[in-house]
Amino acid sequence: MSETGSMPLRLHRDHLYIDAAAFDAHLPRVLSVALVREADDLLIFPVASADAGGFLVKQVNARGDRAIHAADFFRLNGIDDMQDIKLDAWPNPAIAGFVVRDLFRINANQVCTSKII
Repeated sequence: MSETGSMPLRLHRDHLYIDAAAFDAHLPRVLSVALVREADDLLIFPVASADAGGFLVKQVNARGDRAIHAADFFRLNGIDDMQDIKLDAWPNPAIAGFVVRDLFRINANQVCTSKII
């Protein structure tokens, strides 16, 4: 993990990528997630069952790395699909999910100014 307690993510080509170790530590057995924009933050909520909806969490390689394809969500919220951004999702027990701070803060040039690690 990049910082204590956080779940490192990579946003690239309309996908949120999560390495296997981070996924196993933070989202074991989760099959789908709900993504919600709250002001400039991205909220990530584990969904109890894939039948309940949300974005599917797919295994992308033999190591067990995961990807969440959410092209429409990111496009509708002004995130360019050509960006490659490393992020930290912080657990928030009050919402039973994770928060990525300032992902949607856009400057005058329409470039994402979220924390790039």
